[in-house]
Amino acid sequence: MPELAEVEVVRRNLQRWWEGRAAHQVCVFDEQLLRQTPPDALTEALTTPLTKAGRRGKYLLCHFATGQVLVLHFRMTGKVICSDVAEPAYARLSWYIEGQGWLVFKDQRRLGRARLLEADEFDAYEPLQKMGPEPEDVTTEDLQNACTDRRLLKTALLDQSIVAGVGNIAVSEIFWRLKLPPRITCGQLDEPDWQRLVEVMPQYFEEIIERSMADEILYLEEGEMEDIFEVYGHEGDDCPRCAGEIKKQKVGGRSSYFCETCQGLSQ
Repeated sequence: MPELAEVEVVRRNLQRWWEGRAAHQVCVFDEQLLRQTPPDALTEALTTPLTKAGRRGKYLLCHFATGQVLVLHFRMTGKVICSDVAEPAYARLSWYIEGQGWLVFKDQRRLGRARLLEADEFDAYEPLQKMGPEPEDVTTEDLQNACTDRRLLKTALLDQSIVAGVGNIAVSEIFWRLKLPPRITCGQLDEPDWQRLVEVMPQYFEEIIERSMADEILYLEEGEMEDIFEVYGHEGDDCPRCAGEIKKQKVGGRSSYFCETCQGLSQ
């Protein structure tokens, strides 16, 4: 599932491919993609210049010269690629940028969504209004005020109203960097732990974005992705830090990967 890093890679690609230019042709292959947006309205927006490719949490935000904003949510398998053809496999929407090619929203599971908002609608758009700060902006005070002592730290970080964009993979990787056990509760962290957490989160995302940069983001389930993670998906392997065994367990209903040696409950 795309997290902050994958969406940010697409944002940076769209910045290169699309900003300052308008589409010359639009093809809607799957109207199920569109959320409360008529295809004609989307086509009209795409054929005006894109002024900014933005991102908030896991949402991609395409700002147009008209003041409208196209909000893209990739959900499980959505992505935007640049293609020589309008309809590669799993294409749901394509628009042609002269001198660049076809930009294609492709989505194997067809769970992604696109919604065109007017300026006033965007300002009041509830999913974004409820979102917490980005990892680089969150403070120890933000986290401590939002997290009850008994709550698992993992479930707190996955709550988009507390921190925007953090996903299940990121939690395993960040916990490994901090030597935190997977089932640690918020009340078990001391002040230095909270401070290290707010320092490590943005560092992790910037590093993983750089490792992920490509013309097409790939998901683990596609089987073609270069392994860029230290512990996620490495059950049974040696820990790259201490050579302990990487374990997997369910925490908050989601798989967590951790080193039983250097992330033990005594850490």
